[in-house]
Amino acid sequence: MVVVDARMANFFKKIINAVRDCAENSEVCAPPRKIFVWRVFDLNISLANVLNFFISAIVIILTCLTEYGIIPSKKVGFYCKDPLISHKYTGDTVTPEILGVTAILVPVTMILTTEMLIHQSFKRINIFTAYLLFRDCLVGTITVLFLTSMAKVLLGEHRPHFFDVCEPDTAMNCTEGTFVESFTCTSTKYDFYVIADSSLSFPSGHASTTWFIGMFSSYIVHERLPTINAGTLMKPFLILVCLTWSLVCSLTRITDRRHHWWDVLAGTTIGILASLYSITVVHQKLSKMDLSFVAKHKENPMEMEFTIE
Repeated sequence: MVVVDARMANFFKKIINAVRDCAENSEVCAPPRKIFVWRVFDLNISLANVLNFFISAIVIILTCLTEYGIIPSKKVGFYCKDPLISHKYTGDTVTPEILGVTAILVPVTMILTTEMLIHQSFKRINIFTAYLLFRDCLVGTITVLFLTSMAKVLLGEHRPHFFDVCEPDTAMNCTEGTFVESFTCTSTKYDFYVIADSSLSFPSGHASTTWFIGMFSSYIVHERLPTINAGTLMKPFLILVCLTWSLVCSLTRITDRRHHWWDVLAGTTIGILASLYSITVVHQKLSKMDLSFVAKHKENPMEMEFTIE
């Protein structure tokens, strides 16, 4: 018993000494602080900002290199006169330009509309909260697009219009149904990007990105928009807009013969799974923000009520 008491005394003595060291030297137990490495136009640039910039730049550059065929995809063969890849190339209903613009407009519109209806005024919108939500959506979208692009390069599946765009030399005199392993594209009707893109079918990038953004934006509307401020129909209407946009962008990839149905299904699965992860992270952040807000105004209920309205 004496030995146990001595050990406990030594244990508490160590704790007291550690607390004393922290009190005498704050650097020992100080929480992590931002390290500023640069100052541009009166703005402090932290080490975290620099790291975030370089990581984002690397991911975006790699994604662009794969999308434009600069990083070559895996070259796979084809079955001679395969009807699945014998469709005519007709272009895109939802072009990359339209996709890029709407991929920004949809989350921005939903976030700002939700925040405006929460506070019943554009002037009272919490810009910082809106920025955090859009930042998480943007990070998730770039991540999904990067993963989709890497999968395209590694698998190298031919698009439904492969024969029309590529015009492989060995497909001219082959026997129907035989597998052709080696070929060279001879088409002069299309540029290098379109020809390289004809073997980047699986999975669908349109489906993965739009379903991620659609699900993420729908969550923001569902979680943050109070029915008492917006009415009964506004919330389901905004969610319907998000999901309809995702559905149209996905299904037109099949009707345009730009993807096989399983490409779109795989892209949709990637987008939804990624959105579920991002939604979980954002939900935890919003919960902490709400708890912090309640704690801040707990001593003054009238102020809390006024701010919420």
